Amino acid sequence: MNFEEHAAKPLLARLGIAVPRGELARTPDQAAAIAARIGAVVVKAQVPAGKRGKAGGIKLAATPDEARIHAEAIIGMEIAGHQVEMVLIEEQVAIERELYAAVLNDPASQGPLVVFSTAGGMDIEEVAAAAPDKLHLRPVDIRRGFTGADAGTLVRGLALGAAEGKVADTLARLYEVYAAFDAELVEINPLIVTTDGRVV
Repeated sequence: MNFEEHAAKPLLARLGIAVPRGELARTPDQAAAIAARIGAVVVKAQVPAGKRGKAGGIKLAATPDEARIHAEAIIGMEIAGHQVEMVLIEEQVAIERELYAAVLNDPASQGPLVVFSTAGGMDIEEVAAAAPDKLHLRPVDIRRGFTGADAGTLVRGLALGAAEGKVADTLARLYEVYAAFDAELVEINPLIVTTDGRVV
């Protein structure tokens, strides 16, 4: 089962990972109404597929009218064989840095693998091919799990500055999500460090 973004984010939030405010819209008018409440937003196609941005399914909107226009263009489009029936209208977050975080089933170690990269916002496959040194991996023994200390070791020395502790905490919580929901893959791309120092 692939969870669309709007369904996955509440699961992250339930285990303490910060997510932006957002609401679902099925019509352009609903998108405009939500944007009027939230302010500057991102209009995001909801389909169980990646590369939505490259397909034109993610747009920034500064005003409710822009949100309506983008929603009108996105709803009904096809992305990776899926027709877009609704959009997530989500608050814009002031980005200082984009990171990548995931926990996945690893065939090589036959267990969970925590993956972290400072090259967020890109296709992780491209990062792995072009700059494998930017991928930091930690196989996990399911008998002992993945702690905040383990996460701290994984991110140490990666020039995260004041955000290092918060990033490590988020990675540990992401493993909790993976374990709690018996997931095959839990991925955040991008994991954002905001200009005011939050990790979202």
